[in-house]
Amino acid sequence: MVSKSHSLLENVRHEAQETATHGWQAFASLSWLWPVRGILFSIMHPEIILSVRHALLKSLVASAVIFGVLAFFTFVPQMAILAIFTGPLAPIIALIVVGAESILLISFLGRALFIEPALTHVFDATLAAQGQSQLVRDGKARAQSSATRNVGSALVKPLQAFSKDGMIRYLLTLPLNMIPVVGTVLFLLYNGHTSGPVWHSHYFELKGFSKSQRTAFVENKRAEYTAFGMMTLLFNFIPLVGLLFSFTNTVGAALWAAQLEARANLIDSQVPPDQKKTQ
Repeated sequence: MVSKSHSLLENVRHEAQETATHGWQAFASLSWLWPVRGILFSIMHPEIILSVRHALLKSLVASAVIFGVLAFFTFVPQMAILAIFTGPLAPIIALIVVGAESILLISFLGRALFIEPALTHVFDATLAAQGQSQLVRDGKARAQSSATRNVGSALVKPLQAFSKDGMIRYLLTLPLNMIPVVGTVLFLLYNGHTSGPVWHSHYFELKGFSKSQRTAFVENKRAEYTAFGMMTLLFNFIPLVGLLFSFTNTVGAALWAAQLEARANLIDSQVPPDQKKTQ
């Protein structure tokens, strides 16, 4: 148990160092715009979000209830503590902290029950709308043809935002919000660094990537994933409607995946057949 905790702390330290080096690169990558594009695309194509309206309604109700309960019982005490460190900014930072706590609870309690299947559907529908229906069909066919994997879990679990270790990291870094402005930026930067690639886990699943292929792909685009993860967290922190942005963030992730897939297919089509055989 002690060795496992030490290993987790070492991982946190290593990831924090990586995050610091990717800070400016993350901003310059402009990948933080994909969640914004997800919102715009959802407005222009409301049928994608409305196709999961029942799960969306449940999500909004759960979000409102959990946020309301946390705000009632914890907002004032947390604001009082934060006032010692942040002064007049305490109410704003306390609101951010309550939002972060509510997202954690919602992810733990309701995500796998009714949110994950809906997010998977939204991801696939967005890919199809962007001309990537074949990718979705191939990915599902690959999952169905594998005797060792369950189709539902294979296509749902990758979109789970918080693993057990992820939750621990999230809780460990939550106190950073006590530091005015800078602390919240560091909190978003670090957790964006660790959670950003999760939004493309379903894409990797559809592609049939191995663990090593996923790792290599993510590391090649680490700054972009950090920027994307930061913006998704920022949207999720918005009180009451934060969970709504999980759906638009998923749309943004799928739009990005569709662009990556289109570029990959374009490059692949330009490689002569004889060279493909030798690669």
